[in-house]
Amino acid sequence: MDVGSIVSILSCLCSQNSLQQSLERRFRHLGKPRKNLNKLKELVEQLDARRSDVNTKLDQMWLEKGMNPREEVKLWMKSVDRVKSQVSSLTEYNNNGCSFNFVCSRIKFGEVVEDKISEVKELLDNGQFLDDLVAENLPQVGYTLPSSPLMECDTTMKSLARILECLSQESVKRIGVYGMGGVGKTTIMKEIHNRLLEGRDFDHVIWVSAPKEPSPVKLQKGIGEKLDLDLSMIDDDVTRAVKLLEALSRRKRYTLILDDLWEQFSLETVGIPIPTTENGCKLVITTRLLSVCRGMETDEDVEVKALQDDEAWDLLRSKVGPVVSNSAEVGMIAKEVTKECGGLPLAIVTVGRALRNAADVSEWECALDELRASTANIEKMEQAVFAHLRFSYAKLKDDTSRSCFLFCALYPESHQIDTNELMEYWMWEGLLGYVGGIAAMKRKGKIILNELKHACLLEGLTQNAAEFIKMHDLIRDMAITIMRTNPHSICKAGIGMTKHQWMEEWAEDVQRVSLMRNDLKCIPFDFNLMWPKLTSLLLQFNSFSENISREFFENMQFLKVLDLSYTGIDFLPDSVSNLENLSALLLSNCWNLAAVPTLAKLNKLMVLDLSCSPRMKELPDGMQWLGNLRRLNLSQTGIEIFPFGLMSKYTLLEDLLIGGCGILWGSTTVKAISGGASIEEIISSNISSLELDLWNANVFDQYAKSGHWVQLDKFRITIGQPQAQFCEERSLAFSGRLVLRGNPVSLPPNTLELHLDDSADIKNLSMCLVNVTQLKYCKIRWCDDIESIIDSEEEEITLPMLERMELLVLGNLKIICRDVVRPGTLMSLKIVTVEYCPKLKTLFSGQILLQLKNLEEISVRSCTGMECIMKGEEGENDSGIEFPKLKRMKLKFMPLLESIYDGTILCPSLKSLEVASCEALKKLPLGLSATPALEEIRATRTWWNSLEWDQPDSKNVLQPYLVETRLTSTSYR
Repeated sequence: MDVGSIVSILSCLCSQNSLQQSLERRFRHLGKPRKNLNKLKELVEQLDARRSDVNTKLDQMWLEKGMNPREEVKLWMKSVDRVKSQVSSLTEYNNNGCSFNFVCSRIKFGEVVEDKISEVKELLDNGQFLDDLVAENLPQVGYTLPSSPLMECDTTMKSLARILECLSQESVKRIGVYGMGGVGKTTIMKEIHNRLLEGRDFDHVIWVSAPKEPSPVKLQKGIGEKLDLDLSMIDDDVTRAVKLLEALSRRKRYTLILDDLWEQFSLETVGIPIPTTENGCKLVITTRLLSVCRGMETDEDVEVKALQDDEAWDLLRSKVGPVVSNSAEVGMIAKEVTKECGGLPLAIVTVGRALRNAADVSEWECALDELRASTANIEKMEQAVFAHLRFSYAKLKDDTSRSCFLFCALYPESHQIDTNELMEYWMWEGLLGYVGGIAAMKRKGKIILNELKHACLLEGLTQNAAEFIKMHDLIRDMAITIMRTNPHSICKAGIGMTKHQWMEEWAEDVQRVSLMRNDLKCIPFDFNLMWPKLTSLLLQFNSFSENISREFFENMQFLKVLDLSYTGIDFLPDSVSNLENLSALLLSNCWNLAAVPTLAKLNKLMVLDLSCSPRMKELPDGMQWLGNLRRLNLSQTGIEIFPFGLMSKYTLLEDLLIGGCGILWGSTTVKAISGGASIEEIISSNISSLELDLWNANVFDQYAKSGHWVQLDKFRITIGQPQAQFCEERSLAFSGRLVLRGNPVSLPPNTLELHLDDSADIKNLSMCLVNVTQLKYCKIRWCDDIESIIDSEEEEITLPMLERMELLVLGNLKIICRDVVRPGTLMSLKIVTVEYCPKLKTLFSGQILLQLKNLEEISVRSCTGMECIMKGEEGENDSGIEFPKLKRMKLKFMPLLESIYDGTILCPSLKSLEVASCEALKKLPLGLSATPALEEIRATRTWWNSLEWDQPDSKNVLQPYLVETRLTSTSYR
């Protein structure tokens, strides 16, 4: 029976049309099921081709634009894969020879095939996406930056850790990362940038390379590009800033890194949201200029410093390969090459790549010579290093700053340059102009010096309160390279030169010559050498044992600065007399110099320095014509006469330094035995810095009462020929009487240092110190009448700034301070030295002990009556006392000394205790055993074994610190 007959029979049995239709549809599948299956396969092939096309287009969009498929496309592709899998299963079912003899089986299979055909057709219809395949991307957190591997050395990792610490601190919103060019700022920040991408602290991390030429528009467009924001068609500044502000604000919590910024700018003007605690945003800038950090109002600044020697060596070895390890000779030269790179990673990497696997020693020797000669002939050294550094030079504010910078390169390599000396060179050459006095010009010089330091072209140093700067070797090399052309300079400083081969570099356009710190014995004269543009000639620290040719200075008509200090010349060539444009003639410490030719034509001379040239006995001729003098330094010479009336010629004079020579200044009423000049000439001058010796206290009293000292920034004055070596800028030293007509001499209130020698008419130092509140150093010696230093009866005397006190050979000194003192008395005292004061029984006692929190050193010697170093008030001894900064204590030759303190003393900073010939001292305060900083106890074994201990373990605790000494002599006087 055929299928149609079966359908007819079943139709007769059904009363509803729907059943008829259902039966017709189902029983159709009883015939030719494989035909429909083949049709399904053809449709699936079309669908698979469609999916392949879509996938190809998606790959293209990802590669070109980084765009991802729309969610609808993802769902369609997932459905295609599902249908393909199902059709594959049907085909496999059919291929396995499954029987269609049973009616139900054939019907079911046919229905499934027909459904799949419909589904595939629908997918084909839905897969016509045209160009609507991908969605616009949301902004990514950021893009990983390509970077060199970070060298994991201590210097680099410290900088990296500090920057990361700042980024993690809520209070730090703006961070400045600064350092000289090529030191590795960008490399470190790229590493940090990529680390931030991996973390979850920020929604977005944005890196922008700042434009080298300052331009808010370029900066806006640069930031906009990183945000996929096109600002190129917007001409209005405000509109650009608004668009940028909106785009950045939508990114919520972000870190914006601006690399290599050269000028400060306003965040508001550019359109960068102000980083706050509320929005959680951070701004990081890298720059070579500390001033840019300050201008950007950074909360924290991190300096990236050059590598240490061992770190630099490791970096070079990693770049050049094993050759430096395989050859000892190459390795030795390679270390010198590394030193010449000065720890600058960019230079080390550049040199290392140029010499990679170079086994020939001559290649290394050549490279070392090139580096030492300040040339850029090493492969890529000019492009990669010098050009990089030269850009910092080019970005300085003006030509004055650039010229001042180049002057620094005239000093020897790695030399620590005294900033005061440097600024004076700038002044005398005219680089700071001539407006105002020396102080005004130095203020301008200080601004330029700070600019150079903030640009990381100079490094600032401080030693013993003196300021120095240092020039990185490669920056100096760059400067010398510049000076080979303009301004043309010859720099052969500190290279051990003994002959005059420097003249081979002569050219008519040479402006500066530095031959300082060599061993030149003579300078010959060559008539063929003209120096029409020479302005500075620095010859100091040479022996010149064979002197300088008398005609040498003939062709230097525009010379401004001549420095022959610290040389052995015994005469100054007559040709110096014709240097009519000379501003500075510097002849300090010329130990053989006995005479200087006439200076009558040098009417532009601003400074004449003959100091510490002891064979100079007379002033040069023509001194009366030097009306432009700003500084005259005759200190420590043998000059004995300063003619009366000469001072009136120097109306512009600001610094008169004439102490320590044979001139004793008197007055019109008090005649000195030598000198000629009078104190009245000083009083009527405009001097702001003064060093001189006065005949006696009467002359000084006349000067002090004149009030002239008020205009002095610095003074060092001796009265009565005392023995004194000054440390501070405002210092006085007396010998002889201090009391005139029953009243002590008045001292300037701003005095910082005071020496008293052999003054026998005062009992209490307080008499001389009324209103002297700034005193920092006081030394009293051989004053037998002094009985006390600070007496409570003089309540206004507290010496709150006194840091150092020396009391030497005071036969009647009984107390330093009374038991009751005013608050603040001696509160800054750091060092106390007391020697040969036989009537002094206690160093400090009573309330004063509570004021001495800054005390660092105590040295007491040969005070034969001393019984106790420190003595507390009644009832305070049990609680003890602390001296938190006390580091050293020396107690010598005091046979009656029984105790250091009559209670417990705590000295957490004590490093050294020295005891000698103090036989009565049997106990150490218990607090000493708990001193964590202790390094040594210097004493004899005999004295150590005689000590008594309240606690048995104390001796064992202190025993390891004992350094045995032997008495070589006794000194009880």
